[in-house]
Amino acid sequence: MAKFRIEVDRTACQGFGACVELCPKFFQLSDDGKTSLQEAKKSQVLEGDTVVKETLEMDDLNCVQAAAEACPFVAIHITNTETGEKLI
Repeated sequence: MAKFRIEVDRTACQGFGACVELCPKFFQLSDDGKTSLQEAKKSQVLEGDTVVKETLEMDDLNCVQAAAEACPFVAIHITNTETGEKLI
């Protein structure tokens, strides 16, 4: 099991792009102007044909924490999977 779970709430995302600027390795803006995770090992939650949440698990936060902290819409959440603590 990975140490951290990263969740992008695409309903809260307004496409500001701070996450992409700070952490382009993991975040990109999709065609709909909202943030999407770039890693292959991710899961998605759908409402109809619309992706409303993407989740990625990882062992090292790299630049992800800075990206989450910079989001003015609080659309990126980080949870420690070992303790269940919500970091952001």
